[in-house]
Amino acid sequence: MKKKTMFLLAVMFLLVGGTLAGCGAKSSTKKSQAVSISKIGKVKEDKKLHTQLPTRIKKAGEIKNGIDDAYPPMDFKDSNGNLTGFDIDVGKALGAKLGVKVNNVPTDWDGVIPSLQSKKFDMILSAMGITAERAKSVSFSKPYFNGGMTIITNKKVAASKNIKKLSNLKGKTVGVQAGAQAIVDKVENVKGVKQIKKYDSATLALQDLANKRIDAYVDDFQVANYYMQKVEGTYSKSILNVKEPYGIAFRKDDGELQSAVQKALDSLKKDGTLSKISKKWFDYDVYK
Repeated sequence: MKKKTMFLLAVMFLLVGGTLAGCGAKSSTKKSQAVSISKIGKVKEDKKLHTQLPTRIKKAGEIKNGIDDAYPPMDFKDSNGNLTGFDIDVGKALGAKLGVKVNNVPTDWDGVIPSLQSKKFDMILSAMGITAERAKSVSFSKPYFNGGMTIITNKKVAASKNIKKLSNLKGKTVGVQAGAQAIVDKVENVKGVKQIKKYDSATLALQDLANKRIDAYVDDFQVANYYMQKVEGTYSKSILNVKEPYGIAFRKDDGELQSAVQKALDSLKKDGTLSKISKKWFDYDVYK
């Protein structure tokens, strides 16, 4: 009886051991996940990069990202109310590469850095210009995009034809987006500007420009291109030789996350994913 019991126990141990070994084999050979992005294709997870994420991010399965949801074509809502745009696609690709989701949190742009610092979200991937002033409060990734400053005017106003450079804004009422500090600084340095009006979104500023409440609106070139394509015959633009590099912002004490995201970003640039996203939104490759 005792021998029979011992035999049954041995069989049980073998079965349990085989089951655990099978589970271990299944876990170790699990294939990386892939995420499909509209008009871009599939982006495959890099399991090695996933392990380099902070524990809190791996546990949550997501990176919270602060965005301005009214800044087309970078970040905005489509006709169905869904978030879309260049930065949204870059965020999806980063999440896919890192094996987590990027959860976008729309935030008032004036308070986006304080919200990052108070841990409302983990990073800011939302057309944020890299400036010395901002770098005092946050840590930036390497530039992932170079914006260019543009003066947008109302095509139906004859006098607007004379507005070709910043000095031509003398005596004019000029719109800028609140929080776009690099642009605000440039306009404020123009001598003789009649009034500077700050807007919460480019959409509101361009509506006022169309209704002749302001004489010009200064913003990044991609915004001008987007609106000029969507509303033909309304706006004119003058591209200035002023470049503004965009970076992803992180809390200064969040180096582990920044490092993992930067490596994923570098990988997406190398494999051509960022070029595909650029062509989707701008019809050319900004990385060449």
